[in-house]
Amino acid sequence: MGAWGHGIFDDDTAYDYVDEIDNSDNPKEIFKDAFETAINAEYLEYDDCHAVTVSASYIDSILNGTKPRVDAEDENFFQFVEKNKHLDLTDLKPNAVKALEKVISDSSELNELWTDNEELYPKWKGNIEELIERLK
Repeated sequence: MGAWGHGIFDDDTAYDYVDEIDNSDNPKEIFKDAFETAINAEYLEYDDCHAVTVSASYIDSILNGTKPRVDAEDENFFQFVEKNKHLDLTDLKPNAVKALEKVISDSSELNELWTDNEELYPKWKGNIEELIERLK
């Protein structure tokens, strides 16, 4: 059974991306690529949306100390943040904001899917908007 909820890490696809980041020798490049892919896409595919939201959450945690809700059994996120708090990611903030804005736009598959859920869509979108504000 897959995960699905309104939090950034409430989806199995998000955790697939966490694994990719954890296994990378250059996470900053992964973050940068995720944002550039989103900014340059005419239509942002589902997986690419998660790459943006997860990357932005890492940056938010490293720069702002924000602690997103993650599965109790998946401490990789916090271990990564602690191990990499020295990374200078400030230069990625403007593109993170642009990419997140794309995720909640009409040209996003993830946004399109969430609009079908009238109850949880405002919560999901609100999470992304709060992340945008923290990265501005």
